[in-house]
Amino acid sequence: MKVGKTPSAPQVGQPPIQASTLRDGWAEVIRGGDRVVIRPIHADDVEMERRFIEGLSPESRRFRFLDTMRSPSDELLHLLTAIDSSTDVAFVAVIEDGEQEQEIGVARFSAGADGTDCEFAVTVSDEWQRKGLGTHLMHHLIAAARKRGILRMHSSDAGDNNLMREFAAHLHFDHQPDPDDHALTRYSVNLTPLPA
Repeated sequence: MKVGKTPSAPQVGQPPIQASTLRDGWAEVIRGGDRVVIRPIHADDVEMERRFIEGLSPESRRFRFLDTMRSPSDELLHLLTAIDSSTDVAFVAVIEDGEQEQEIGVARFSAGADGTDCEFAVTVSDEWQRKGLGTHLMHHLIAAARKRGILRMHSSDAGDNNLMREFAAHLHFDHQPDPDDHALTRYSVNLTPLPA
């Protein structure tokens, strides 16, 4: 999971700073002053998602998918953009690129059968890392998970993914060897339930 790093550690579940609500998402100002829109991913974002994945460095693609693929299959793109709203949430971070949107980050989770635990992933384009975008995406993902009553989030990542290790430490996530694959590290966070 490729993410950005920020210098201070916000509390898990707090709303992102410098955010304004849009009809279909949020406007954020990230480090350096760039304006980014974070919104739900749509089924018609397939080609934008393809360009985003193909634009990642080989290392970033390996960290995200635990695979060295160069280009995603049509089947994978469908899975990433046709969201099952009963279990999954996915947000993209986009900037304007002429008349088109350019995806520069994405965050998603998929809930387990009992609805109390979910697996998450956050990916940020190489050139947009270390600007706090990963933290903004994660805050929105955490807020969506808490709203659904999810109590725990986890992610299994390559053991040599140093940016993920820094990101997890920044957000005070727990970490331990993945019990199913000791080449991976499992990161997790417990969420405080929203008041009834």
